[in-house]
Amino acid sequence: MKHLPSSWNSERLIFSDVKPFEIVELQKLYDTSRYIQEWDGQENDANYVKNCVEQGNLPPGGILENYRIQSICTLEENQTIGMLSVYHGYPAESILYLEFLYIQNGVQKQGYGQEMMDALTEQLATLGYDEIRINVALKNWPALRFWFRSGFSQIGGIHGDEKHSSTHFANIELIKKL
Repeated sequence: MKHLPSSWNSERLIFSDVKPFEIVELQKLYDTSRYIQEWDGQENDANYVKNCVEQGNLPPGGILENYRIQSICTLEENQTIGMLSVYHGYPAESILYLEFLYIQNGVQKQGYGQEMMDALTEQLATLGYDEIRINVALKNWPALRFWFRSGFSQIGGIHGDEKHSSTHFANIELIKKL
């Protein structure tokens, strides 16, 4: 199975594997995404980036060599604006699971997310993948809109609480065919 390159780019962005010296900066960036916890019910992980670099955020039966966490920087200013975490080959070899994507709040709505998805789709099609999957909190309406506009038009399943309330949470697995 082929993996995303350790460094690649789109028109305005550079994607590269996280290096140990970037962990603190990326953790601070990750911490700014925690407003999402009101939608997904997860607690903030103070060591998320460090754990991802060292151990990966793996699916059941997953192996570290199929996992990758990458920083997203602007090409022109070399400013870190986000991060991307993926697992190659889950739940089947021809599928890439998009574990986490975050573009810093201050630069959202400038087309970076869509540019990243277009470039990622192109990379994965070249590598022979058939689809991309992502798990999204049902209460995260901005993300649901973004993923639907990005071509994630099939549902793989709904997981989580069956009851709806401010303390109950569920996710939907969305699929994009390549």
